[in-house]
Amino acid sequence: MNKYKISLVIVTILFTTNAMSQTFSFDFTSGYDNWSGDFADYPETDSLFYELEFNRTTLPVPLNTSKYALKITGNNHSDDLFMFIKRKISGLLPNTTYELRIEVEFASNAATNAVGVGGAPGEGVVMKAGASIVEPLKINSGGFYLMNLDKGNQGIGGVAMDTIGHVGVNDTTTLFTLINRSNNGHVFTITSDANGEVWVCLGTDSGFEATTTLFYNQIDLEFTALLGLENLKLSKNIQIYPNPVKDVLMIENEKNQQINRVTIFDNLGKLVLSHESNSCQLAVDVSSLLNGIYFIEIEQQQIQNTYKFIKQ
Repeated sequence: MNKYKISLVIVTILFTTNAMSQTFSFDFTSGYDNWSGDFADYPETDSLFYELEFNRTTLPVPLNTSKYALKITGNNHSDDLFMFIKRKISGLLPNTTYELRIEVEFASNAATNAVGVGGAPGEGVVMKAGASIVEPLKINSGGFYLMNLDKGNQGIGGVAMDTIGHVGVNDTTTLFTLINRSNNGHVFTITSDANGEVWVCLGTDSGFEATTTLFYNQIDLEFTALLGLENLKLSKNIQIYPNPVKDVLMIENEKNQQINRVTIFDNLGKLVLSHESNSCQLAVDVSSLLNGIYFIEIEQQQIQNTYKFIKQ
């Protein structure tokens, strides 16, 4: 019987600072936090031989055995076993490009600078992280499971995932130890879909041809929108504020030049509001608009300029 199993309990801890930046933190104290696990880069008939297993369990000794984590383990026989966890993240702004910072704390008992099988148990197992608007899935390709996204190959990153370190602890380790990895040195960018959602994926690409077991203890995600809009002084002497806006958007020309018209479109290009003006300053009521990204076209002296703003 296949040891590989997946269970889900929806318990999400979400901290939202503002519309420009959102953070998500998961520690698996109450459940799976909607993360699931799977495996790729192995023959479809060999799940038992590869000893594949994913579940939520307590941390191993000598760590805090009352603390829960996500355990994933496999015995690599193909020189390229990929063990991964994934989760859909919702509540982002739609069709928006974000910088994504990922920090992960996990328990490993792999030593560094050790003799391995095929590859080293520490450096030979590379941790990768990334995001996609497509759900990360294994697909059957001629009897062999491969990933449906470009994760790269072992120590080399791909389009959807990049390397953030390896699973080695230190040269003398023999026991499970908590270690941290992050992408702070090379922050990812990802554009959310029309529903404001992305999939985040963490995994290990292994060249070590034996068993690797990890316990994911804490995962922190920070999404920062690449808009640079908050109360900015824009070109043509135009300033729009506050940005993000809740009820009333202020627009003014600091050179006291007349603004003739403002037109607002949603992120699909649909006209949602139009306002005539004969002033250098005006207040536009946007309280009826749904939360999201909008484009405002400002016409003055027969010149039109378009800017972005966020309704929250």
